[in-house]
Amino acid sequence: MKKITLIPFLAISLFAFEQKTTLSLEYISYQNYSDETLLDGMTQISFEKENFTTNLSLKYLYSTQYKAKRSLYIDELYISDEEENYLVEIGKTIKFWGELEGYNIADIYNQKDYLIDPFDKDKKLGSLGGEFRYYFDENYLTFGIKLYEEDKELPTQDMPYYPFKNFKYNETLELTKKRTDPTLYLLYNFSTQESFDSESKIILYSGYDSKRDIIPMNTTTVTQYAYRVNKLLFLSHLIYEDYIFKTELSYTDIVDNKNMHNYAQTTFGVERGFYDVVGTDVTLYEEYYNYTHTKDVDVAEIYDNDIFSAIKINFNNPQNSELKMGVLYDIGTDEKIYKAELSSRLFDTIVCKAEYLRVTHTDRVKATLSYLF
Repeated sequence: MKKITLIPFLAISLFAFEQKTTLSLEYISYQNYSDETLLDGMTQISFEKENFTTNLSLKYLYSTQYKAKRSLYIDELYISDEEENYLVEIGKTIKFWGELEGYNIADIYNQKDYLIDPFDKDKKLGSLGGEFRYYFDENYLTFGIKLYEEDKELPTQDMPYYPFKNFKYNETLELTKKRTDPTLYLLYNFSTQESFDSESKIILYSGYDSKRDIIPMNTTTVTQYAYRVNKLLFLSHLIYEDYIFKTELSYTDIVDNKNMHNYAQTTFGVERGFYDVVGTDVTLYEEYYNYTHTKDVDVAEIYDNDIFSAIKINFNNPQNSELKMGVLYDIGTDEKIYKAELSSRLFDTIVCKAEYLRVTHTDRVKATLSYLF
C-alpha cells in the first residue's frame, strides 16, 4: 500500500512544478446601478518535463451584488508536446489571434466573457480542442480543431450593460447543429527579416462563427443563435524604425443562417514609440475599424466605422507605473467611448489599478488591488 501511494509523488517529482496565483479585490462604482465589490482570482498550475507540458488554470469569481458573477470553473486544462519540428496540443485552451490594440476582429477561437467585462477584450472563455503545428525555418503551419461550442456569457437583466432593453433574455443557446460539431482551422505563420521585420498569419476557418445572431423566442424573449460559416483571415504587423504598422482582415461566408449575410471586416493601425520623453516612454496608437455586409441589415456591430486613438505612458520607475488612455469614436453616430487606466506596483507581489470608463453618458469607476504569489 505504501508503495502505491508513493507513485503519484514520484511521478510529480519527475516534472518541474510551477504555481502562480493572482487574487484581485475590485471595487466598482456604476452610474445608475448599485456599487459592486468583486473577488477575482486565477490559479495556474503547470508541470514540465523536457518538451512535455501540462497546464491547469482555475478561475474563481465572487460578486457581492450579482449572482451571475459567482462561479468557479476551469479556464484552461491542456497538455502539449513540443519537439524540434512540431508541436501537439490538446485540451481546453485560450488563444490570442490579433495585432491591434483596441479590438481584434481575427480573435475568434474563444468566446469573449462579456458577463465579466464587455469592454475588456482579454476576458475570454477556454475552448476544448487540439492542434498540430509543424515548424520549418522561421515559419510554421498549424492544423487545429475545436470540439465544443461554448456559450457566450452576457450581462443579465439586473446588471449594467444589459444589451436587450425591451426584451427578456433566455440563456439557452440555439444552434444550427450540435454543440459538438467540430470547427476546423488551418493557420500559416510566416515572417521576413530584410530591410524591415514583419510577421503575418493566414487562417482558413470553418465552423461556428464567433458572432451570434439574436432571434426571438416569443414576443417578449430573445436568445442567441449560433450558425456556421467559412472565414478567411489575414493578420500582419510590420516594424519600420520606431513605427509598427498593423492590419487584420476578415471575410465571412455564411453557411446556414438566412437572417445573416456575408460580411467583411477590415482594421488598420499604426503604433509609434517615443523614448526618454522627460524620463518616460510614450507610445501612440491610431486604429481604424470597418464592417461591410452584402445587404443593408442592422447587425448591431460596435466596430462598424470607428477610429480608436490611445496613448500609453511608461514612467520607467521601480514601481512599473503605467498610464493608458484611449477613445473609440464612431464616425457614423458621433458616439464616443472613453477609457483610462493607471497601474502601479506597490511591492513585488502587490499591484494597484484605477480605471475610468465612460459609455454613452454612463460612467464606471474601478479600483483594483491584486496580490500575486
